[in-house]
Amino acid sequence: MHNYKRVYLSNQESLQFSFTQSPQTFYVEELSRFSLQKKGTFRLLKVKKVGISTMEMVEYLAEVLKIRPQEIGYAGLKDKHATTVQYITLPKYVNFKKFKNTQRVTLEELGFLHDPIKVGNLSGNRFKIVLSSVNKEQNEQIDRAMQKIVTKGFANYFGYQRFGILNDSIEKGKKIAHFGKGSKNQKSRILLAAYQAKAFNTWLTKRLELSQSIEKGIKDNSLLKLSPTLYKLISETKLPYKLLPGDLGYTMKKGHKKFENVNDIKKYIELFEKRIFHPTGVLFGSDVRFASSIAGEIEREFIDYSFKALRGARRDAWVFLRNYSSIYNETKQQTTLSFDLPPGSYATVVIEELLNRELFE
Repeated sequence: MHNYKRVYLSNQESLQFSFTQSPQTFYVEELSRFSLQKKGTFRLLKVKKVGISTMEMVEYLAEVLKIRPQEIGYAGLKDKHATTVQYITLPKYVNFKKFKNTQRVTLEELGFLHDPIKVGNLSGNRFKIVLSSVNKEQNEQIDRAMQKIVTKGFANYFGYQRFGILNDSIEKGKKIAHFGKGSKNQKSRILLAAYQAKAFNTWLTKRLELSQSIEKGIKDNSLLKLSPTLYKLISETKLPYKLLPGDLGYTMKKGHKKFENVNDIKKYIELFEKRIFHPTGVLFGSDVRFASSIAGEIEREFIDYSFKALRGARRDAWVFLRNYSSIYNETKQQTTLSFDLPPGSYATVVIEELLNRELFE
């Protein structure tokens, strides 16, 4: 596997501020797309939790309610070092009122659903993040940089939460996969997913490096097959991330992703710039579709074909945040950023885009 150092293309300013993730500085709320019913097989509840991970919360509720953790449906794993609001489902028969609200976990019943919540059943997440040690001039720089990210988008790296600060989960996941132990429990699946995610991040860095080369007019060996006309067309793309022939991405059709290979560069660049087409990278595993042509050749450098422990998937390579705003408190020297992200994208990666470095280097 290639080594990598992240590339930051959206913001070139060197910004100064402090950020330490905690329940006081990091707030996230799931943006749901549930159609509530007056009757149903499952209860929908809103959970507010403080300083506790989703899996810890699930295990805690299961123990109190005397049910199996698998009976609790949730849409996504939320940060431990944060204040978070997310949604869960419980089978209708469960008397959730056995649970007494605490300072760390509170439940609120909203109604019923016919089906349990599954991972990915979200339209996105809303974040509020507090940056400290910010003077007035630095606040203006931060806002300028955020406006650039709003306009240009940013690289959809997996954040450090996927790996743990020590990054030891990657090697553990690789060993589980290669020793054939499989994904029999949640902990194993998390470690295996970390191994998948590291490969994605490394591939993404390669694509960003190529995008930089194209911007500078440098023809990397990976791009030698591009004709001068095609190379020029790609280099004139307004967005920092450069599409290549064979890239696999999707457009939304009636609420579902329709995947398409890039076979007409001009057409797909226009769709990408309009935020209609979304290029993706691979999370290798079983039953997954790969890119083709030049993009596929590059992608294959980062695939572990022997990895079958988890299903593969396609992940957005480049994403855009929405509904950005900020509030500056000059007395406290704090800037509070608010924005929405698509499901699976990390707000800490936005902070790293501002800093032009990883939070834990």
